[in-house]
Amino acid sequence: MNIGWFSDRSICDHHIKEWGLDQKEGMYILWHKSDYCAEHDRFHMTALYVGKGNIGVRLRDHWKNKDFSDQLLIYFTCVELPNRLAKYFEQLLLDIYDFPFNKAENTGTKVLCEHFTQCEVD
Repeated sequence: MNIGWFSDRSICDHHIKEWGLDQKEGMYILWHKSDYCAEHDRFHMTALYVGKGNIGVRLRDHWKNKDFSDQLLIYFTCVELPNRLAKYFEQLLLDIYDFPFNKAENTGTKVLCEHFTQCEVD
């Protein structure tokens, strides 16, 4: 399963180690669950950040250093990729989409959205 979640540090510890991602390298996207879409029978998700590297380490860094207090619960999707491919796909997404928590090299203007099932957000 490549979907997980963590809470903002104001709520509790991250528990990211429990996802078993410390040996995983690749690309990941952080998501916020906006609301429920009755038409699709799924939850509407908006992308907040795209990144690459050691997924477990990077997620813990984000938990520690980014303010997710407005979102409270952050979902993530990840895919294992060699560094060169992760770097390429990350930059491609940054060129197309606007990720509110990415600061550098984020020239995109479109909003990246997805729909997750109830099972995927539980």
